Amino acid sequence: YVVGHNLIKAHAEAWHLYNETYRAKQGGLISITINSDWAEPRNPHKQEDIDAAKQYLEFLLGWFAHPIFKNGDYNEVMKTRIRERSLAQGLSQSRLPEFTEDEKQRIKGTYDYFGLNHYTTVLTYKINYPAGILSYDSDRGVAAVTDRSWLSSGSLWLKVTPFGFRKLLRWIKEEYNNPPIYVTENGISERGAADLNDPWRTHYFRSYINEALKGRNAVVLDGVDLRGYTAWSLMDNFEWVMGFDEKFGLFHVNFTDPSLPRRPKASARYYSQIINCNGFPDPATGPH
Repeated sequence: YVVGHNLIKAHAEAWHLYNETYRAKQGGLISITINSDWAEPRNPHKQEDIDAAKQYLEFLLGWFAHPIFKNGDYNEVMKTRIRERSLAQGLSQSRLPEFTEDEKQRIKGTYDYFGLNHYTTVLTYKINYPAGILSYDSDRGVAAVTDRSWLSSGSLWLKVTPFGFRKLLRWIKEEYNNPPIYVTENGISERGAADLNDPWRTHYFRSYINEALKGRNAVVLDGVDLRGYTAWSLMDNFEWVMGFDEKFGLFHVNFTDPSLPRRPKASARYYSQIINCNGFPDPATGPH
């Protein structure tokens, strides 16, 4: 929480520096990107599970989005739960730091767009941890599971759930006063030996981008102000603690060859068609 607290304040300073010193000359946009799953209640007819889904989102997306996109301060869900658990643990104050009134004014509105990384969806329900456990998970008080019918990927945490993408975009629109959104990461991984035939990645991009376009359709659907979409990733790379085991690339990289040769997977050709058309190609009418 201390690290996140300082990160939010540092972000605000960077935004103000750009806004006051460089924007007039460069005409650029500056903001923050936040990574978030979508959360569904495990039982959609159970109010406690519905509440758990909101709690999950407030602790993940809302942790950083609420101060920056709303009022300069943390959301009430986080403030209340962390304070209550901190006091129950014998502390004199919350483990979640507080912003001063000046800091809140400095932080509020430090964005030009909402940068979003999104990959998957979880099913949520409440879980009560013993008071003595100090952790982010115990503060959140929500367990997350997945549906065994959802398609898997090369990452244990990543299930193919395109419906959650549209719901998350709509939630951002409604929760944060319809900011312009740029999707800065979205993609799927595989494991194992090189396979340039990756129909699962083509399926992932087709279904997720289609949900994003539904969300953007202002006339009949959600009217999300979605300005751009970026796939993760152009090529296989070093994926955090998983190293080179999980591959997200549209291009395969041979990491055992010193020259690191790159070869396009089938999904690269599909994605290039989407880019060329700025949407889905229509076989009946040709590129558009």
